[in-house]
Amino acid sequence: MTAALALLRGVNVGGRRKVPMADLRAIVESFGHSEVATLLNSGNVVFAASGGAEFDAAAAAADITAGVRGRLGLEVDVVVRTAAQVDAVVAANPFVEAARTDPSHLVVVFYSDPVRDAVLDMSRHGSEQVAWDGAQAYVTYPEGIGRSTLTADALDRAAGQPGTGRNWRTVLALQELLLARA
Repeated sequence: MTAALALLRGVNVGGRRKVPMADLRAIVESFGHSEVATLLNSGNVVFAASGGAEFDAAAAAADITAGVRGRLGLEVDVVVRTAAQVDAVVAANPFVEAARTDPSHLVVVFYSDPVRDAVLDMSRHGSEQVAWDGAQAYVTYPEGIGRSTLTADALDRAAGQPGTGRNWRTVLALQELLLARA
């Protein structure tokens, strides 16, 4: 079986777009996946995917999107990665020092498709840094995320698609959960 991770964008933030984690687990299980577990209350779900080596991340994302729509009446963007892909994201981190000293202010933004020709004028933002790598961006917020002008909307405009971010600690915790399912 393939261990996989689904990330839902913008759920359970500020009391909006509520997705109970029990419902999310049930939705993922309804597609034949097993060993389903959620992390935190922010739309992170890991699972052992049905279908083995023939696992299709885009199809799984579409299934989960449809499941959330059908069960909860919500439209959410879902990004799916395999355990191997998450391992590659962790290994490719260009901000090793930030990961070590300030992991809560290092964010990985996951996109459904590879980002091409992202244009972002960093002179408009403080000390933040962005590194684009395939279908994700690594972003440092040394002075905090809440006060930054480098918002999710700004990153999405630059990427040309919506993404969903997780801080480094969460990425590592999800990687551990995936390892337990591999």
